[in-house]
Amino acid sequence: MAEIILGLVPSPDTPEKLADNFMEQLSDLLAEKVSNQVDWSLRVKTDVLIGAAEDAKELLDETADLKEKEGWDMAICLTDLPLFDGKDLVLADGDFERGVGQLSIPAFGSLPINRRVKKVLIQVVKEIYDHKFNMSCKETDSTTQYGMSDNKKANVSKQFFLSFIRRNHSTPIGKQMDLHLMIRPRFHAKLRVLSGMTIANRPQSIIPSFKPVVAVAFATGAYGLIFPTLWKLSGAFENWRFFGLMIGAISSIVIWIIVSHNLWEKSTEHNEKHIRKLYNRTTVATLVVAVLCYYGALFFLFLLTVLLFVPPDLFHSLAQLKDPIDFWNYAKLAWLATSIATFAGSIGVGLENDEKVRNIMYGYRQANRSKKYQREEQEKNQYENKNAEG
Repeated sequence: MAEIILGLVPSPDTPEKLADNFMEQLSDLLAEKVSNQVDWSLRVKTDVLIGAAEDAKELLDETADLKEKEGWDMAICLTDLPLFDGKDLVLADGDFERGVGQLSIPAFGSLPINRRVKKVLIQVVKEIYDHKFNMSCKETDSTTQYGMSDNKKANVSKQFFLSFIRRNHSTPIGKQMDLHLMIRPRFHAKLRVLSGMTIANRPQSIIPSFKPVVAVAFATGAYGLIFPTLWKLSGAFENWRFFGLMIGAISSIVIWIIVSHNLWEKSTEHNEKHIRKLYNRTTVATLVVAVLCYYGALFFLFLLTVLLFVPPDLFHSLAQLKDPIDFWNYAKLAWLATSIATFAGSIGVGLENDEKVRNIMYGYRQANRSKKYQREEQEKNQYENKNAEG
């Protein structure tokens, strides 16, 4: 039985983890879905150049070079770069002659994405295999050889809720691509790529990384709970005031982090407008999700605190409440303390090192992009200062 070596070339971080997850089951799936007449041998090689590339052509060229160097029969790149064809979001590309393809992981949206990635990956491999190795497919009509049947498009589209897959041969890299899958409608595609990039930034990691900030915020709120003023306010406030304070607290810490650590990407001659906007939106979305996790952790801590250490009779007396004390009264007190503590915690976040904040908030690609942007800003400022002195 002939052997076909398939190389997966992921960029570091999320794509690398996906590729590692595929290893145990992908060979069996390829034998089932693509061909059981060959022995499928898999290789995974993480490539930092794939993680640093900024356009589709560079990704495919790097993948093709690595394929030739390693002696693979086919190679598929898994990138965390969002790819666009004009305003359309690109899901996958395939170059049959060179035997390479690429999948843009952010286009698959938020978790869980393993099943969707496997489905599209197998489709790309199947079309490359049919063109390069399957003699029976080479003898069929060219429209079948290069096109995607309605059934194939339907099978792939089923993996994307409220979206459908469109195929087009024209691409932004000046080549008639054999396989070029895009997601429609555009608005839903933008939401999908935004959620995918946000998840790739691991916003949930803020809690273990910001333990000192959580400690300062909790200490501030706990100190405020000693005095009956917060107790009275929690009983007097309407629900909309609690929501307003929460939104204000979350917004303040998000804005403060962006401003104090210079996370907002400005317009330069090297970045495209729509890509810059996408990364800025991703920064905001990442921080909002991260701060919500932070806010939820604080709320849980304060709720436990007030339930354990605030006696119902004393709470009722000092807060001057008319109705009997119930769980909702304790929840509102914890809610108010959390909002106040979040305002205080934003100061602690502002004192963190810029490099540490970027490493915590961003995945591999956006962290590299942020560092590149910071270097360009520094070089620009140094150049302007040098000219001013001259």
